[in-house]
Amino acid sequence: MTDDTSRNAEQGQPGRPEVKKAFQNLPVIWIVPIVALIIGGWLLWREASAKGPEITVTFETAEGLTAGKTAVRYRDVDVGQVTEINLSKDFDHVVLTLRMTSDFEPYLTENTKFWVVRPRVSAQGISGLQTIVSGAYIEVVPDKSGEEAREFTGSEEPEYVPDGTDGTRFILMAEELGSVASGTPVLLRGVEVGEVLDTNLDSAAERVSIPIYIRKPFDALVKRDTRFWNSSGISLDLNAEGFSVRAQSVRSVLAGGINFYTPEASLNSETAKSDTVFRLNDNRKQAEILTHGITQKYMLYFDSSVRGLTPGAPVEFNGIRVGTVNSVNLEYVVPNQSFRVPVEVTLEPERVQMVGGRNSENTDYSQIMDLLVERGLRARLKTGSFITGQLFVDLGMYPVTPARYLGDGQGRIPELPTLPQKIDEISNSLSSLLEKVETFPIEEIGIRLLGTVEGMENIVTSPAIIEGMDSLKQAAAGVNQLVTNLDTSVLPATQKALEAAQVALGGVRDVTSPSSPVRYNFEETMKELSAAARSLRDLAEFLEQNPNALILGKPGRREQE
Repeated sequence: MTDDTSRNAEQGQPGRPEVKKAFQNLPVIWIVPIVALIIGGWLLWREASAKGPEITVTFETAEGLTAGKTAVRYRDVDVGQVTEINLSKDFDHVVLTLRMTSDFEPYLTENTKFWVVRPRVSAQGISGLQTIVSGAYIEVVPDKSGEEAREFTGSEEPEYVPDGTDGTRFILMAEELGSVASGTPVLLRGVEVGEVLDTNLDSAAERVSIPIYIRKPFDALVKRDTRFWNSSGISLDLNAEGFSVRAQSVRSVLAGGINFYTPEASLNSETAKSDTVFRLNDNRKQAEILTHGITQKYMLYFDSSVRGLTPGAPVEFNGIRVGTVNSVNLEYVVPNQSFRVPVEVTLEPERVQMVGGRNSENTDYSQIMDLLVERGLRARLKTGSFITGQLFVDLGMYPVTPARYLGDGQGRIPELPTLPQKIDEISNSLSSLLEKVETFPIEEIGIRLLGTVEGMENIVTSPAIIEGMDSLKQAAAGVNQLVTNLDTSVLPATQKALEAAQVALGGVRDVTSPSSPVRYNFEETMKELSAAARSLRDLAEFLEQNPNALILGKPGRREQE
């Protein structure tokens, strides 16, 4: 090129300018940092675009948590990480700053739940063992139903709030919590099909709200008429039917449990919707006798002791349960200046099957009850168990017994006639009998009976009878002597006649001799008469001192028996 330029200069022509490239003299070594810068920028852009929102979660403690290491997981997939751990302004809590992934941002609502997964040992079992090696982490359950949120309060205990795709959530209401706690299993025929999510008081602090979760497909078995009961531990029941003990599986005995079942009549009904509220009964028996269908309330009045009758006691007809006792109270009737016991009962007419007619939905059971009362339907208290002393209400037909109403008929609940207890009837009968016995002239009768006995004794011990016996003995001796003389003095011609006479006299001697059966029987008869006379005298004296012995008997003889 220099030669061309000099040549052009020599020929008088202008030469071309020399052009130098920008990277012509750039060393090759600079290519590597440039490429690295481009890749780093692209990675920074990717990381910035992949970052999700930053949120804060408040916990009681940060045990086992480390900034920059502790992961946030959902279904064992990392969806975030703990970036900072700080104390709250009042130093009462720990505030964790979490960096979530961008894909998780739509699920950060006010209903989203956070809790720390650590190794735990409780009555429900052992959980979180995997964190012994991997370390504690934060579990999150998203919920898109609420409003967007960036500040949350975490739970110290594990929770399981389902999203509705794997089961259904229901609410149980109970008077007391008992041994039910979060994680308590929900059982169906002894098989675990769900668990208790949480336990809280309602807004009025009058009952306990227990959210439960039942997995598919068992949640379809929960109907509007499904009964739930607490099967925790061992159930001891003392009622009118006696003493009973019930227990479920070993786990339910140790950790508690909730059972449920659906009556056969409701198996084909509509499945209960999510968050349907059910009552949690104390035991299975209470759940089974839960009133359903058409019910009628009646009032019974008693004027005697009702000790042993408690709410929940059965109302039976011919041994079949047809209702339940609702309440037992005490009233003082001012006009009569007397007490009475009102007992409110609930009868379930649908427990009685209608035969020989059509069971219409418009059946007027009140008219049927009025007709039964006219034909002798009465209520009385009976002892269900002599061991426990518990009473129950027994309905029966007593057409001869007049209806007895102790109420004033002004109440809003209709009244059924009642009968006194059998023991009260026996007591009244005995009292009436004793009143009649007290009117008897016992003293006069005793005096007359004593005089009669003394007269009989005087007759038996009369001297005339004794003298007659002596005369009879002397006569027998004279006859014996005469027979002996005749035997030795008469002629042989009269021997046969004398022998005949001797035979006859021998019979007389046999009759009158001391060893004669006739005389022995006579003497024994006289002794018996004498003993009878003494017994009658003793009886008269005893009745004079104890006139009630005619009814109650002699106490000493009963004790010996």
